[in-house]
Amino acid sequence: MTKVKNFVLHLGHSGQELLSTWVQADLAAAFKAQAQGTDGGTSAALRRLVSKAAIGQAPAAPRGAGTGARVGVRLKAAERAALAEAAQAQGTSSANWLRSLAIVHLARRPQWNAAEIDELRSLFRELRAIGNNVNQIAHALNVAVQTGEYPPHQGTATREAVELLRFEMRRVVAVMSGNFEYWGLPDEDRPTAAPGAVERADAEASTAEAKRKRRPRRRPTRFAESE
Repeated sequence: MTKVKNFVLHLGHSGQELLSTWVQADLAAAFKAQAQGTDGGTSAALRRLVSKAAIGQAPAAPRGAGTGARVGVRLKAAERAALAEAAQAQGTSSANWLRSLAIVHLARRPQWNAAEIDELRSLFRELRAIGNNVNQIAHALNVAVQTGEYPPHQGTATREAVELLRFEMRRVVAVMSGNFEYWGLPDEDRPTAAPGAVERADAEASTAEAKRKRRPRRRPTRFAESE
């Protein structure tokens, strides 16, 4: 007698029904093996087959779903508990936590949790505000060069903008470093500037400074004491 295996599609969302069927055991094993290499595993593969047969096309992938292959990992009970605790602390699932760990070490890309994303958004808002201030200062300095009239306290405002920029950049570095430290990425494996990037930036800054110094300046207008 040919062995037959029960193959069930579990659906738990409202407005959906449970479908089940019996297939040959070897066919079920082959389908499972094939489905493990797709997003969502066996259930998602069955759902795509049913949808394609009924309406002629597979259902759209859920938002955020990727196209990568599925990887299985075996863990002992204590290890699973530790993984679940770490994932919960990061506000994510165990699967996503393991994926983030792999990406950090293999691709050297930071993986952010919700708190870190909020911190980065705050940083970018501050940097945009500083950028606006620097643009205003640069405009005022350009006007001053043309007219010879320098606004009072302009030097102080420039120094304050520079210090704020340095402070915010240190915050960016702290967030990046903290992310890599959490995931255990060694210092020597962390991303660095492309070869020659620092030297090119220094050369561009030197060229810009040299052009600024060669620019003709107008002397400030002098007024008689009686005016």
